[in-house]
Amino acid sequence: MASAIPDADKPLSYGCLKCILQQLEANFRCQLVARLPKINLAEKAVQLYISELIIWEGGFILNDTNYRLGVIRHAREGPTPGKIKRENKEGGVQNDIDQFGFENFHLPELTPGDILIKEYDPTRELDDNLELAEARLVRYRNLLTDLEREKRELEDAPENPAEENFIESDQLSRSKRLESISYNIQSAKWNLEDSELTVQRYQYKRDNRSFPYDMFIQLTKKSSDGTVYTERFNYNKSLRQAQKYLMSKFLGNRQLATKIKSLCFAACQREGFILGFPEGIRLDVQEIKTGLNVADVLQRVETILEHPNRPFTRLVSGRFELKDAQSPRVRNAEVLVLYTKNFVDCVALCRELPNKRVVFPVVRHTQPEQFGLLVENLIDTKKTLGTCYEFTGLEEKDKAREALRVIAERFETSVVRKRLVSIPLPHQLQLDVSLIAYQFNLGETLCDIKIEVVQSQPN
Repeated sequence: MASAIPDADKPLSYGCLKCILQQLEANFRCQLVARLPKINLAEKAVQLYISELIIWEGGFILNDTNYRLGVIRHAREGPTPGKIKRENKEGGVQNDIDQFGFENFHLPELTPGDILIKEYDPTRELDDNLELAEARLVRYRNLLTDLEREKRELEDAPENPAEENFIESDQLSRSKRLESISYNIQSAKWNLEDSELTVQRYQYKRDNRSFPYDMFIQLTKKSSDGTVYTERFNYNKSLRQAQKYLMSKFLGNRQLATKIKSLCFAACQREGFILGFPEGIRLDVQEIKTGLNVADVLQRVETILEHPNRPFTRLVSGRFELKDAQSPRVRNAEVLVLYTKNFVDCVALCRELPNKRVVFPVVRHTQPEQFGLLVENLIDTKKTLGTCYEFTGLEEKDKAREALRVIAERFETSVVRKRLVSIPLPHQLQLDVSLIAYQFNLGETLCDIKIEVVQSQPN
């Protein structure tokens, strides 16, 4: 009888290798290819599945693994300043450094595959020069001297035994005052360090001298289990080029579109943002999140989507305005999560958007009467079964409770229960407005209000 035990020395067939690779997690697949280059072609032929990909200016997070790129600097002579040491410890600065030591916020020229997500606004740069930097340095030196003198005087002053129990309402206790001054001294020292470096940079620029530091690009990889791996490279390419190279190792030269459950663009509001994707990339994305304007982002990334007309299961926007509600991709999304400036915008958006499920996180400046108006608008527009608006993270519990009372009084047919108001609707439907209160961050109480059209419940 032939043995059923497989031969360990027999190589896997190409088909078996592809089946195994398809079951491996994305980060592990990349590591495996790095160690076994011969399987690269098979790995690229197998569809890649990613649970979450978060991209920002300085790197990306793929599933639970964080890839961070930064510029490390070491002084050639003398000690490296404390400010730069702290930045090195964090993985380096996440902008390129020019020949005089200044961070360069300007965007590079686009290369094939790149997508411009957000333009850099040069008007936001500080109008600075050597003279202003030197004046700032003097101010911080004087401030530090004053703070240190104030601390010495407070420490040397005789203690009043009754001081801790009988303090004027506008004064701090001795210990609290010392704590506050110590904090301000530390901040002044950091600002002084920063000012000294800025003056040096302007002096290098004035004298046309190069920044006297050795610089490297560092890749810091942190896995979900806390393991940290670092690797340094010669600084002979920009950070954006390094990021694109790293991204290409995962996403480049694939025969099939990469499937991504959640794709997030975590761009900084201040800086410009380029997606350094490999040329010819195709992504099959279920949901998109961005801190920027989601309608604008969708328009820019549409060319790389494998299914540009398929509705997203979820869209999250950190900046959303009424005009964005006209975007077809927004209006077709199954769930919208929208960060808006105030509650008035929420009322207008609920009236304008056809989406059944919309979430408004951490809405500010809410008034109970506005919730009543929102419910009235929803009933007037005859929303269908499953329509649901959620307002999460409300800080004013009393106003949230008052909102339910206002709604109950506004509709005579409403049925009031504890933290729930139900309003009968035609066609065996009802509108439920519910309140949930919960503890958050050291005992702080927050509230969620959900407004949902559900099937009528029998009496």
